[in-house]
Amino acid sequence: MTEAIYLEVTENTEAAKKAGRQVSISGMLKFLGVSRSGYLAWLHHVPSNTEKRREAVKAKIQDIYDDSKQNYGAPKITVEL
Repeated sequence: MTEAIYLEVTENTEAAKKAGRQVSISGMLKFLGVSRSGYLAWLHHVPSNTEKRREAVKAKIQDIYDDSKQNYGAPKITVEL
């Protein structure tokens, strides 16, 4: 849930910059009830090798599932992998 809040803050900040407005990120985070340090840690997070590998496997699974027109279940997807 916190990640969704961080994504929302980032999107709102980018939209405000495009519109030529200044936005207080600290104020927005305080209003939403999340810490500034947590947001900055999330913003500058570098994914580990395990996270990268898991994301790659998830993408492969999603591709196989979509290519099967959403018919394949876990057993067939496992065979395809």
